[in-house]
Amino acid sequence: MLAATVRVTRDLDAAEEAVQDAYVQALRTWADDGVPARPGAWLTTVARRGALNALRRRRTLATKLALLVERDEVQPQPHEPDADAIPDDRLRLVFTCCHPALSAEAQVALTLRLVCGVATPDIAQAFLVSEATMAARLTRAKKKIAAAAIPYAVPAPTSCPRASTRY
Repeated sequence: MLAATVRVTRDLDAAEEAVQDAYVQALRTWADDGVPARPGAWLTTVARRGALNALRRRRTLATKLALLVERDEVQPQPHEPDADAIPDDRLRLVFTCCHPALSAEAQVALTLRLVCGVATPDIAQAFLVSEATMAARLTRAKKKIAAAAIPYAVPAPTSCPRASTRY
């Protein structure tokens, strides 16, 4: 669900927020209407729609704010996602989390958190650090992904280094 939402937003924090909002909405809606036949699909749809609405609100705010405030620099507008050649969103998320610009520890921690859904306290315990330290590492890694404009995509086979054949 998170991977599908990241594909829409291209922003890990926005996607996580949309997924969390979808869970909150499920708690409210399902209590009254009952659990749908396909709860995973329902949650994914709600998260993606919420993420798209947030993107539209941000885009509208950026264009309207530009009319009110004169800027020296034009901010880039978020682009609509296009269909990539490989349809697996989780694979894109793995490549984003494991980008070489991130340290090996950040790659593992971010992959455990975002792809596998492991809770931050559990990751911290595995790394033998405090929960606050791990939360800070995860936040820094997400900020680095955003600042470095690391793409949410599967790299071309020609850009991947060859894996070692040694075991």
